[in-house]
Amino acid sequence: MKRLLLASVLAASAALALPSVADAGTRIGIFFGTPHYDYRVGPDYRYRDGYGWYRPSHYFYRDRLSCREAKRLVRRSGFRDVSTIECNGRTYTFEGENRRGREVTVNSRTGALSRG
Repeated sequence: MKRLLLASVLAASAALALPSVADAGTRIGIFFGTPHYDYRVGPDYRYRDGYGWYRPSHYFYRDRLSCREAKRLVRRSGFRDVSTIECNGRTYTFEGENRRGREVTVNSRTGALSRG
């Protein structure tokens, strides 16, 4: 009798210790990186095809500089008569007059200038 009682207590405690099996209708998602939502959470959220809505300002580096902002940086660094050559990709290229050279590139994300 004691053995039967002990066996039933052990079986009951083992059953309670095991995790329950998830319902077949339960959807579990594990995400690494930027969280995406099925709905627009706020006005600063953007939509990404196949993923959903996300807030770029918190999870990515700042947005790229506009061509106008980059051109202003070139002017402030001492170049005159600045004209745009290219404003695409990682670097923007400008031409201007300076005592050291004529061509300058600007990193579109950081705003770092390099003279060519």
